[in-house]
Amino acid sequence: MTLIYFFLQVTSKKDQEQYWVDREKPYRFVTVTQFAEAFQSYHVGRKIGDELSVPFDKSKSHPAALTTKKYGVNKKELLKANFSREYLLMKRNSFVYIFKICQVNSSFSCFTCINILIV
Repeated sequence: MTLIYFFLQVTSKKDQEQYWVDREKPYRFVTVTQFAEAFQSYHVGRKIGDELSVPFDKSKSHPAALTTKKYGVNKKELLKANFSREYLLMKRNSFVYIFKICQVNSSFSCFTCINILIV
């Protein structure tokens, strides 16, 4: 189970009761705000908060680690990679493409035959 899925269950009214630890005390719903406040008062929450409060210093990172453009390659390379991927998929599924072409051709010939018979 992922952490996000766990938090979604813990904070929902319907699923929270199954995670109630102390069976001696009656269950009471804990709101998201109360849950967040309790997490931030816990030493792990404080540590994460302290780490996230310090802004990231880009001068300490390697220049190639962070991209300055939207994509790491230019548009021509993206187009080339996309066409090669599509070509590979077409080769892999060539039977389906050939079958569909034959199916379309046969349906067109049937329509023309029907049109000729009607006229």
